[in-house]
Amino acid sequence: MFKKINEHVIYYISLIIIFALGLFLISSVLPNKQLEMLYFIILAVIYVVWGILHHFINHELSSKIVVEYTLIATLGVAIMFFLLKGGYGL
Repeated sequence: MFKKINEHVIYYISLIIIFALGLFLISSVLPNKQLEMLYFIILAVIYVVWGILHHFINHELSSKIVVEYTLIATLGVAIMFFLLKGGYGL
């Protein structure tokens, strides 16, 4: 198990950097809820593309994996939409 993690450390570090930069961008526009949502959607799309590329490079890509990444990103966007909408409105 640790061998597999060590093989993919670069991918995990790049994903952490992507999320950190995304959260920084989102926090830099805090009063503007619409721009926050746009940045979060962009972050979700980058996450899906990153996941597909990661699995494509490792010859593990299947339709199930594409659906999984898409559903997780969609769930994140939906949660963020309802959190931002609650009390503030878009």
